[in-house]
Amino acid sequence: MYNSANILKNIKLFFNKLHSNLFSIVGFYGILAITFVAVSTKWFFHAHLNPIYVASLPPAWWANGDINHILGTNHQGQDIFDYLLIGYRSTMSMTLKAVFYVVVIGGIINYLMFFVAFIRPFILFIFRFFMVVPPLLGVIVVSLLLGDDITNVLIIIGLSYAPRFIYNIHQRVIKEWNKTYITAYRLDGLSRVTILNHYILPNILPLYLTEIVSLFGSIILAMTTITFLGFANDYSRPDLGMMMYTMKDIIDTNFLAFLAPGLAVSATITLVYLFNYGLYGQRAGQ
Repeated sequence: MYNSANILKNIKLFFNKLHSNLFSIVGFYGILAITFVAVSTKWFFHAHLNPIYVASLPPAWWANGDINHILGTNHQGQDIFDYLLIGYRSTMSMTLKAVFYVVVIGGIINYLMFFVAFIRPFILFIFRFFMVVPPLLGVIVVSLLLGDDITNVLIIIGLSYAPRFIYNIHQRVIKEWNKTYITAYRLDGLSRVTILNHYILPNILPLYLTEIVSLFGSIILAMTTITFLGFANDYSRPDLGMMMYTMKDIIDTNFLAFLAPGLAVSATITLVYLFNYGLYGQRAGQ
């Protein structure tokens, strides 16, 4: 009974904080909207990439446009709006998957660095190497050696951004560890595990979430840029970068087909940052 009441109380506090400013409101409900779009691509919008329509149709509001094809069709007769929906879902899925693995692996490494002090210099040395290697350079090398595959691309992107994520969290943990209130808990005999899990991590949670948001933005931009340049383009699994890559051929006749994926990426990152700023940014700035 106590746990249920405590959970309900935390949920109520969260929603009160959620509706306390415009940034969090716009960000939260915007994220819900884009999540609905990504999840319901097939069963609600019935999106597909079968080339069965009239080729090279312009957007619906242009001359010779068709109301059934909002953004028109490409040279193969594929509906561009359906392409956008499927590409958006694929992009979000791959980005969230990469962020999840970076956060999980980063958490494990941060625990090791906190409890096993002698491995810190070795790990930090490796991080310095990966932090200076641009993701695009890594993708080019791996594509030549191991093959042009989206899995390899995501691994390289994760290796490029994970060190900065892990290093920032580690620095904040060490800074919190050296504070006076933590010293008092240490003198009281509390173990390092208890102090880390019950005091340090809750206090750095806003920074942790901010770093995750930054990681999300970096990965989605890196992946979109790399696939736009023609790497790891799998036509059975299109993403927004690949969509821009294929639509550049019709940019003269239908620039919205090329512009729409970039707008989708920009809107997604903006909404995520607004939500994060609404919940934690204003508090940190006060």
